[in-house]
Amino acid sequence: MNGYIFLLVTIILETAAVILMKLSNGFTNKIYFVSGLLAFVISFVFLSLALKTLPMGWTNAIWAGSSTLLVCCAGILFFNEKINVPQGLFLLLIIIGLVGFNFFGNEG
Repeated sequence: MNGYIFLLVTIILETAAVILMKLSNGFTNKIYFVSGLLAFVISFVFLSLALKTLPMGWTNAIWAGSSTLLVCCAGILFFNEKINVPQGLFLLLIIIGLVGFNFFGNEG
């Protein structure tokens, strides 16, 4: 169970790190840059902890797909970023992939 919690923390921290990097405005806002860098480092610590008990391929797929979706949603909601129809369809494919990966288990 701890592996899943560590993975969830990894996803949240990595998403926060990307948002903080966006807010750093190309390193001009140092507090956001340092905070983002720290969030990245801590997310990798939790990823390493998750990998102690979870399969590597499954963990990486869930981490990468989930954080990609969350970052895209944050961009749309908080930064007025737009996506077009093909991009939306490809995000849907990520969701389908994540559901399929979980449906068929994480036995790896």
